[in-house]
Amino acid sequence: MKLLLFVLFVYTYATSAQYRQAMEDLNDDNFGQTLLETIQMHIQSDEPVGNLINMLQNLQSQVEKVQYKADEQHKRITTNCNINLDQLNDQINNYKIKSVTLKSYIDNLNPNVKQSVATVERKQKELDDYKQELKQAAEKREKEHNTYTNILDNLEQALFGFHQIKLAFNQFIDSVQKGQRKFESFVEMKQVLKQVKHTYKLEGYKHIVQMLQALSKQTSEEEALKLAIQLSAILKQIESYIQTERTREDQAELARETAYNDYKAQIADLFNEASKSLTEMTGILDSQSNELKLSENEKKEADVRLQNKMKEFDNIQAECSILDQEYQQQNRQRNQQSKLLDQAILLTTTSLGQLKSDLLKHAEVY
Repeated sequence: MKLLLFVLFVYTYATSAQYRQAMEDLNDDNFGQTLLETIQMHIQSDEPVGNLINMLQNLQSQVEKVQYKADEQHKRITTNCNINLDQLNDQINNYKIKSVTLKSYIDNLNPNVKQSVATVERKQKELDDYKQELKQAAEKREKEHNTYTNILDNLEQALFGFHQIKLAFNQFIDSVQKGQRKFESFVEMKQVLKQVKHTYKLEGYKHIVQMLQALSKQTSEEEALKLAIQLSAILKQIESYIQTERTREDQAELARETAYNDYKAQIADLFNEASKSLTEMTGILDSQSNELKLSENEKKEADVRLQNKMKEFDNIQAECSILDQEYQQQNRQRNQQSKLLDQAILLTTTSLGQLKSDLLKHAEVY
């Protein structure tokens, strides 16, 4: 009997403590206060208590259904967020690797391009130097040929003039020897010589003039004839000298022309070789430049996409975080509502009399 009284006391105390805690929880929350107001309205009406309990249980079931749907939706959202973030993270890592790889490739390609540019410039300068050498050689050859032409022309004119002098002199000597004219009239030769003197300047020419002048002054036929024979020999020597000079100049001109052609052929070979090398290096440079440009553009594109993917990652992460925060907040609210509904159901099923009394007191106060 004492044990039964003790258990009844403990149960009554526990029930009283549970009741007070439930009432405090309900009064401390807006939703709980709404539940108390709803319970109060039912208590004041003629509806059975069972309807009130059914209504509270239905509310509890609705909260649980909403919570279940919210949980399922949160799972889907979390899964999608994780999938999207994982995919974006993989893409970001790939673009980072691609950017770093391209940078390394560009860094390695830049010196090669610079070296190729230097080689092309050097080859171009080499070609320009060959062109300049050929130009200078051509100008020198032109001057040499002009000099040769002038010398040859002078020699031709000199030879022609000496042929005239020699012919006139021989005819004059012949006529003298045949008694057709006198040495005193040899002054006629001075006029021929004077014409040649003002046109030609050759080695030995002055000596000829002096001898002709001396010849024209001779009164002794023997002395005049002696000088004439000497002059004839000198004219032959000068004619031979002119012919020798012509041959020497022709040979020298042929040697210069041969040397020039050999030099021009040698420079042409070097020029063609350098030109071929320049073409090859230009092709290599164009290929390297295009590769460098494509790599730089590809890196820029990769960097832009990397930045966009990082922004997209941050945006999705922020959006997923907001959705998760909203879910957690709503989850806490639904848990609180479920807890308060449990409290309300407990009060209506275990302490309806006291609850009715407290609510009526509360209504009288207001």
